[in-house]
Amino acid sequence: MNSSRRSLAFPLVKAEEIIKNLQIREPSEIQIRDISMVRGVYVKEKILEGSEARLLRKGSIGIITVNNRIPEEGRKRFAIAHELGHFELHTVSQLVLCAEEDMYVWNKNKEQEIEANEFAASILMPTEIFAPHFDAGPPNIEIVRDLSGKFRTTLTATALRYVQLSSEPCAATITKNGIIKWYKKSPSFDFHIKVGEKLSPIIEDLDSHDVEEVPTRPTKVPASAWLAGVKNEEALIFEQSIALRSYGVILSLLWICDKIQRSHRRYDEDEPEFDLANPFTPDGKRWRW
Repeated sequence: MNSSRRSLAFPLVKAEEIIKNLQIREPSEIQIRDISMVRGVYVKEKILEGSEARLLRKGSIGIITVNNRIPEEGRKRFAIAHELGHFELHTVSQLVLCAEEDMYVWNKNKEQEIEANEFAASILMPTEIFAPHFDAGPPNIEIVRDLSGKFRTTLTATALRYVQLSSEPCAATITKNGIIKWYKKSPSFDFHIKVGEKLSPIIEDLDSHDVEEVPTRPTKVPASAWLAGVKNEEALIFEQSIALRSYGVILSLLWICDKIQRSHRRYDEDEPEFDLANPFTPDGKRWRW
């Protein structure tokens, strides 16, 4: 565990060193194509079959080719930043081909892809620029939406970065057809979420794709519907959700509002935050949405 955490520190440090050296201070200045060019990497677009993006390196220069069929600008920016991460971190590789799964999945068996994703998140949403844009109030999906617009990143990537840096006890989750697929929690969120389990009928109704609109305001829901090891069934947490309809999933932001008693069983702190058995998230966290 410790060696894994140490390995993820370098991509973050490298990304933020680049931002600092370029004297970037505002979200609008994070022009990933220009940053790549300064680092010796030319970015171009073309149709790619079987890969999201690729990196070709020769010595200290490189070419990133990104699939021009990627529809969302945030997703395209992440693909470029991911390949730049390979260029900066993995100097032995001369040709890197990244499929969608490599680009948007954190796979514990693929250390270089984890590092490239961590680099991408850190260079597109640097801590010193990203964190000051948080509101002082409680977590809110509208904050995530606003940050996504300012930093030109996908809602899901933004939500993951938000909870990663938040001091509040909160978590971002993805559900599909009422099943909890994966989550990412803030350091102070001291519970595990029931990955792979079906939400209770009440919560499923709130998150149903059949309803015309997913409720956009924070709603108090039973903590036991989401959290493992909850002793007091009356405890409540806040939930706020948004439907990502083009992907058929629900992105939810959860945060603790009551004191919650645990059952006697303590869940292992190394319990995965994703469903390893489900092809929806093969071996890790999908950053596609």
